[in-house]
Amino acid sequence: MKSVVRRILSVSMVPVIIWAITGFTFWYFFASSYERFLGSAAWDMFPQKEVFLNLTNHIFTIGLKIPAEGTVPNLTLLGHNFGFGLIITGSIILGTRGRQWVLRLVGVLFTWLALFITHIVVLVVAAHTYQNASIQPEIPLEFSLFINLVHPTVTVLPIVIALIWFVVPFNQYWNRLTLR
Repeated sequence: MKSVVRRILSVSMVPVIIWAITGFTFWYFFASSYERFLGSAAWDMFPQKEVFLNLTNHIFTIGLKIPAEGTVPNLTLLGHNFGFGLIITGSIILGTRGRQWVLRLVGVLFTWLALFITHIVVLVVAAHTYQNASIQPEIPLEFSLFINLVHPTVTVLPIVIALIWFVVPFNQYWNRLTLR
């Protein structure tokens, strides 16, 4: 445990901050493209006959195509929450010293792929949960659980991934793979 704390404390914050600034700059310019790509990837798994997905001003809106009387209001998810995870994990993985650049790039690639799949799953589960909630006369428990767990899933998961990056000695495994 002491080595993990020592590793976290020994990280120079300047490269991490530079990568975070770079990430926020790229997110500012490419957020709409990522969100459209994310929405189009998730749309194939949506219940398309009943539920719509709309993206306006970095806000995903999920609702019924034909709203009935007494239905649940439209569900909104902020697209910037998705960008938070990409920026945080990218800046920590790329800004951490003591690891090879190839290992850092592979780490960012797999981390962003995992986050992208998580973002798709969040949108698809939101659509199906919304559809189920709109059919029932009162708001079901799974809908309220989903609403309360979306934000922690999208924001806490990148922090957990960053902590895993510090804890697991990937250099040892990478050196074993490259020596073979």
